[in-house]
Amino acid sequence: MKQKYNPPKVHSGKLRTAVEFFEYGPSGPEPGDYEKTSLFTCFAEVYNSSMKDLELLSTVETKEAVTITIRDTKGEYTVTNKHFVEIFDYRYTGKRFNVIDVRHDVTNNDFVTVVLGLKS
Repeated sequence: MKQKYNPPKVHSGKLRTAVEFFEYGPSGPEPGDYEKTSLFTCFAEVYNSSMKDLELLSTVETKEAVTITIRDTKGEYTVTNKHFVEIFDYRYTGKRFNVIDVRHDVTNNDFVTVVLGLKS
């Protein structure tokens, strides 16, 4: 019996939206002075969070949630929940999302799924 080839759900052609990962750090001696530091910029597939992602987000108070898929950087950059994301799309202008969860594709090592939430 021949096995049918199943193409991957995500491929490079779907990564069309620019995103930037960054963190905030102190910029001066005064408390509350923070400066944005860019960590990594790439293209991503942006889509509404699935039911699985929404269950995860139920433990965190968020106003808005979105899920992105990026190409695995193979160690060049590692996404953590201490980072923030800005999506360069007119629908997300001025919004800076918190990284809530990171899922690595262990079997394929091609893509990383990142769940983002806009905390209230």
